[in-house]
Amino acid sequence: NLQKLEQVQHIILRFEGTEVGDVGAVAIGHGLQTLAQLQKLRLDFTCTQVGNDGAVAIGNSLQNLKLLQKIFFDWQGTQIGDAGAVAIGNNLQNLKQLQQITLNF
Repeated sequence: NLQKLEQVQHIILRFEGTEVGDVGAVAIGHGLQTLAQLQKLRLDFTCTQVGNDGAVAIGNSLQNLKLLQKIFFDWQGTQIGDAGAVAIGNNLQNLKQLQQITLNF
């Protein structure tokens, strides 16, 4: 349960090649939004079943992570389309502390 980790500053979650889909990504997005101290976030969903719903939830969680400095997202081989990419992109603009972004689609 990510909500119990409210002081965490760096998270790496790798789901590469697993059966994680939108339900799992939505749950992760909800958990991430409570981590106000987070500065570095790495999410690897390469070759998973994550689609737009999961990407939108993750993208929307970014608006609460004001201290983020580095983001690495790997979405290669997923089902994410325009809606998911737009949600992620729209929420990146609010991250004033952001110094490094890596997005692989």
